[in-house]
Formats: sequence, structure tokens, C-alpha cells
Amino acid sequence: MAYLSGVVVRVSDQDKFEEDWSSSSRQMFLDSGATSVRVAQNVMGGDQAGEINIACTWDSLDLALRAPGDLRKNPEMIATMQASGVQTLRRSLMLVDAERGVQEGEFLSMLVTSADQADPATMEANADAFWTHMESGANGIMWCRGLAAGPLNGLYIALTASDSADALMAASAAMFADASVQQMMAEQNAQMVGRAMMRVIG
Repeated sequence: MAYLSGVVVRVSDQDKFEEDWSSSSRQMFLDSGATSVRVAQNVMGGDQAGEINIACTWDSLDLALRAPGDLRKNPEMIATMQASGVQTLRRSLMLVDAERGVQEGEFLSMLVTSADQADPATMEANADAFWTHMESGANGIMWCRGLAAGPLNGLYIALTASDSADALMAASAAMFADASVQQMMAEQNAQMVGRAMMRVIG
């Protein structure tokens, strides 16, 4: 079972944050047990625009829960946070239900949906159906479910990575216009409740 953790921050010196992220901070997250790490800035997302999201995947929930405390005790991490004026806003934890393609690309869409709770077989079938449409404009999609994520608890989150936001949105529009997709979503009481558009910065 895989998990996705997110820490959302604001920074006073973004150039310094990105410099330190590339030189040391990214590796510190990996050293804490994360299997992958990505940083994206919310560009278009209402009052959350400008926030920076640090997302890590984990094979162990124990490691995911220990990491924040362990990183806060790391003098190098404390120094880099102070140097760029990092302010932590919130943390979240999600269960990774399915994944297609690869999470690589300059742009990232986070689509939040409410729906009936689905079993693993249904999630895999959904992923296949959505990916058939989205692979023309995306490099990969990760479908998650909010576990300890504040207002996202119980909701489904689709993280779509792409080299082109135009291509991503064109594929998305075509997918949602497809009658079979509309029927599948209706049968599962699926309703889109939010979207944020981000740019990957590390």
C-alpha cells in the first residue's frame, strides 16, 4: 500500500527556497524514507494561489508519520527553512488508489471529486477508463483518497502531470464530454468539487 503526504508552505524568498531544495532539501526528504518527492506551486487555485506543495510518496505509514518530526530535528533543514522564510500552513495524508503513466512534467492538475467509496477493482477500472482519454495530453495520473487531509477527507484526488497545460485541459475536456465517462460518473455519484493548476518547481 502506498501513501502520499503533502506539506503546504509559503516562503518569503522563493529563489532561495528553490536553490536549497535542489542542493539539499530534496535529498533530506528522500533520506527520511520517501520513495519520491516533488514540489509544485499553486498558480491558479483561488485563495491557495502562491502556496508551495511538497508531496512525498511512502511505502510505509510509519515512515510518513515519523518524517515531519525527524526533519524538524535536523539542523540543516532548520537552517534552510529559516533562510527562505518557510511558513508551514498545513499537512495532509492520502492513500494512493491507482496510478497510470509517470508523474513527470512541468504542469500539474489537482482535481478533487466526491463519489461513492469504491473497491480496488472499481478504482482500477476507473483508472483504465480515464487514462484511455487522458494519455493523449498527460504523462501520468495518480488517484488518491484523503485519509487525514482536513476538508479533503474521504474525497478523491486526481493528480495529473503533463508537459503542456493546454494539452492536459484539451484531453480533460474531451474525456468529460464522453458519454461513457458521464454514465460511469453518474453511476458512482461522482461530482467535481475543485481544481488547482500548478507548476512543478522541483
